[in-house]
Amino acid sequence: MFTVLIHAGSAASRIDWRADYKNLSYEWVETPPKVAKCLSKYVAKLGLAYAAIDLAIDMNDRWVFLESNSAGQYYWLEAHTGAPITSALCDHLSDV
Repeated sequence: MFTVLIHAGSAASRIDWRADYKNLSYEWVETPPKVAKCLSKYVAKLGLAYAAIDLAIDMNDRWVFLESNSAGQYYWLEAHTGAPITSALCDHLSDV
């Protein structure tokens, strides 16, 4: 499981991060254990081998589920952070 925070660096990107790519920064972080447990259950319940899950962190530091993309793109996050997502996905799929 790889968690990458997208930090909005402008007013426009705080409204919609896609509005101002040049003012975004990325941070690969450890997934909080409680969040990881819930997401693992979700993916297992649906029988998914992969899911790109969008979350938000609210003003009270609560992680909020937004959506799950079973074919979501991730390489741009890997490129910005060095998170070995492709390698892990290949390893996982070769074991399935």
